[in-house]
Amino acid sequence: MVKKKKILFVALAIVILAVAGFFAYSFFSGNNNSFTKTSLIKLNIPTGGSFESVVKISNSEKVSQNFKVYFNDFSDLASLSESEFSLKPQEQKEIQILFQDEKKISEVYISKLIIEGEFSKEEIPVVLGVEDPNRAFAIIQNSIPKYDEVSPGGKMGVEIKVYDLINANVQTVSAEYEIMNFEGDVLKIGESNLVVGSGSKTELFDIPMDWDKGDYVLTVLIDYKGTISFSSYIFSVSKKADNTLSDGFILFAVIMFVFVLGILILIFYFIRTRDSLLIQLRNQQSQELKRNVRYIDKSKEDVSKSKEHPEKKKKKIRELARIKKRVIKQIKHRQKAQKKEVSKLHKHKKKNEIKGKLKRWKDQGYKMYDAEKEVKKITKKGIKDQIKDWNTKGYDTSFLNK
Repeated sequence: MVKKKKILFVALAIVILAVAGFFAYSFFSGNNNSFTKTSLIKLNIPTGGSFESVVKISNSEKVSQNFKVYFNDFSDLASLSESEFSLKPQEQKEIQILFQDEKKISEVYISKLIIEGEFSKEEIPVVLGVEDPNRAFAIIQNSIPKYDEVSPGGKMGVEIKVYDLINANVQTVSAEYEIMNFEGDVLKIGESNLVVGSGSKTELFDIPMDWDKGDYVLTVLIDYKGTISFSSYIFSVSKKADNTLSDGFILFAVIMFVFVLGILILIFYFIRTRDSLLIQLRNQQSQELKRNVRYIDKSKEDVSKSKEHPEKKKKKIRELARIKKRVIKQIKHRQKAQKKEVSKLHKHKKKNEIKGKLKRWKDQGYKMYDAEKEVKKITKKGIKDQIKDWNTKGYDTSFLNK
């Protein structure tokens, strides 16, 4: 019964730990936004043209929320079907966005669509390319796996291919590069000659240490006889994963460590306090058995050193060996009954009664009734007389008090 309860308690602790770990992990590693949205808007429209896009917003909170939707720029390029509204719990709403070019200039525009609820705020990167339908070249930018992970102080790499759309019959063209953030700041510019046709060119860009984490856009622009051709490539700059741990992960690790430590302390305390009386019984039973065995062994030693006839001494020593086995069996049998009695009383929570029995059994164990009765038949001396005799002969009898 005791073992079953112990196993049940440990199993329950493990289940609690697993559940707590799951919720803690979900909280720190999951998306804690109070609404869901599109992660990126990237599109091209012809000069003077327009395009309609949709953003779906869902309220994942258990209460109603008021929302505001707006661009941090694009006042002349985009309009929203609705900018302020309210959503009930789990309710969804689609916002229509109309992108329209009135400037009629080929260019790449960068902005953010900001969705602001009462509990959180999200910013959606937006890249809008306004391109000339009669552009001379098509520009394709592909990522290079080696440089997929970009961090401050590292490099960003792309493979650039250029295709001739108007049969210009040129082998290379001059291109301009710009890297911008989504605040509209131009952070890096450059230029290079690109191969036209089946070839490609790999470009590497150094990322300064002071660049913030976030999204950036690389634009490649070719101005050929007054016609603009361009392409855009979005990449993210993030800290190296092996350099630092996120604050959320560190907090999660600390909470889990404290929780596990608390569970272990509770388990130890539970087992220790519950079994303390049984441990006390086991310890005093062990000492009782040792005292009886040592008393018999000492008696055998005393007989072997006596001046009796050798045959008589051998007979007594053999008899004491048999007594030793018999006494051990008797003591163990009695101790087994004691354990059953304590377990039964423990089940009924009779702690004081158990303490009383432990004290009585301990006193009885010191008197060594089993060994004295048997050994006295051989040595003709009781325990007290034997101890007195040993002390007189200079033997150390302190083992009988342990």
